[in-house]
Amino acid sequence: MNVYDLNCLKFLSNEPSSEDEFNDWCQQSDVAEFLTSDINDEYVILYASMPHVFIHAVFLPEKNAIKDNFNNLLNWSGNPFSSWGVSCSFEDISIESPMSNLGCKELASGEQILFARSFQSIGNDETYYELNQKISHSLDLHYVPEKKSWCKLDSHGGINEVIKILKVPNARKNDEGTIICAKREIIGEYAGIEGMKLFRMFDFTRYKTGDFNGWGSNREHIDFNTTGIFGTINIVNGVGSYSRGFHISDISVSKKKLIANIWGHSDDEVEKEYCSYVAQDWKNSEIKEVSCNPIHLANYFTESNLPFEITPVFFKPEVLLKYKADRDRFTLNSRSIYCRGAWELKTFDVNTAGQVHTYLIYLSHLPYEEQLHWKQYNEAPKAPISTRAMENDIKGEWSSEYDALLSLKAKLAELDLKGSLWWKLRDKNAPDKVNYPYTSSRDEWAEEILNLDQLLVEGLEEKWLRKKAKALKLKPDARLRALKLLEVILVGVEFEEEHAREIMSPFHIVHNARSILKGHTLGTEAEDLRKVAITEYGSYKNHYEKICTDCDESLEIIANALSVIE
Repeated sequence: MNVYDLNCLKFLSNEPSSEDEFNDWCQQSDVAEFLTSDINDEYVILYASMPHVFIHAVFLPEKNAIKDNFNNLLNWSGNPFSSWGVSCSFEDISIESPMSNLGCKELASGEQILFARSFQSIGNDETYYELNQKISHSLDLHYVPEKKSWCKLDSHGGINEVIKILKVPNARKNDEGTIICAKREIIGEYAGIEGMKLFRMFDFTRYKTGDFNGWGSNREHIDFNTTGIFGTINIVNGVGSYSRGFHISDISVSKKKLIANIWGHSDDEVEKEYCSYVAQDWKNSEIKEVSCNPIHLANYFTESNLPFEITPVFFKPEVLLKYKADRDRFTLNSRSIYCRGAWELKTFDVNTAGQVHTYLIYLSHLPYEEQLHWKQYNEAPKAPISTRAMENDIKGEWSSEYDALLSLKAKLAELDLKGSLWWKLRDKNAPDKVNYPYTSSRDEWAEEILNLDQLLVEGLEEKWLRKKAKALKLKPDARLRALKLLEVILVGVEFEEEHAREIMSPFHIVHNARSILKGHTLGTEAEDLRKVAITEYGSYKNHYEKICTDCDESLEIIANALSVIE
């Protein structure tokens, strides 16, 4: 079914207003077509409870889903309110499965997918739904209340709504129907592993609400004549109709394909694709286009003319903006990128020309769609790989380069670990959000200034600072905020006023820049600040690095000074 267009469902449940339309509706000629169309769509209905419509799906073992059992299966009698229970006689007691009393023995060995439940607590007996835990755990599905869906992460770290609960308003009544549908491909994985078919019981009863006095005895019987659908339509002219039966479908994904997907191998149906990139082929001393497919690469221990696996590839810095724009999905560290539950780019760095660079073998680990993202920013090298990358990745040594931002983060992490009273980590994800601005985008630069301010300045504990200033008998002005209070305290522990002001200056620079760039509508101050960053430092990154260096130096002095009075 199309989860974004529920009109087809309304047609099933809404009574037509005219007599001719009502008589056509009672023929139920749309039922088989709807079930067949639905089972072949992206989402398939597992449960439907609406006026005139009932569908309930369970998994049925393939050995029971045979023609010899169809007559027995037509005797189904069940709904999602069937559940595990206690069966007790005068002599024994046992646990009874939800499928044990569905009308025929063939269904007893099946598996219920959904469970409808309610709790008659004070003022709350609303029905809610649970998913069979064997299914949810094995498919790694998690209920997300705000989406009213059981979800999992897809191969790109996005939230995949696998099983959705939908409410369908009724046009002529003050009630609404409930639809629960599932992505066929994903629940098909479970069916393939367990050797199950999807068995959907259905009952469509159509009559005029408020004007129904029984079916009478004069009924026309029509058997369904559509592959996979079994049952009968009973029509009473001028009164209505009812149909009852089941729809049995093979939605399973083959075990061969499932095994191949899990091991990351080709199943002869879908073979992983790889991009080619302009790369610096160290081995053959040339710059050329090389595929990142591992079979086209070699390591240091293999005798061949193939490029090394760690052949460097260079990109415009804009390649990283995608990962900064979605912090929920991506974690951008100083040298790696992680996509939640999906993939990781093990290492990257930035050279002196401002180019982002990584190695072919690590690009091959990305999904093909992600490789395409990187390819659009690929360019020939303008400078060698960074000194840090050469020392870390090639020589296997600790980097000799000072990284101001990493050093600043490390000092803040130490304060948090020691339980500092004057600075707190407000958000555990805040350090990961702070990165250098790599591009010439003013928006990226402003965003990183904001992130740095939120991590560094907003972490200051103003209440503690004010209390400590009073304890030192410094009589701080009641209007002073955290930054000035910290400056007052430095004076109180015998720093010269001018020196204290210099120490706090980098913190003020960050906070003021945040106010100018993000706190107000951009004006002349923002333009002046932009010009200073470019003319005096050459780039936003260099300007940001200078700020981080100054903050790092000041933070060390402040931490040492306050450690004796905490």
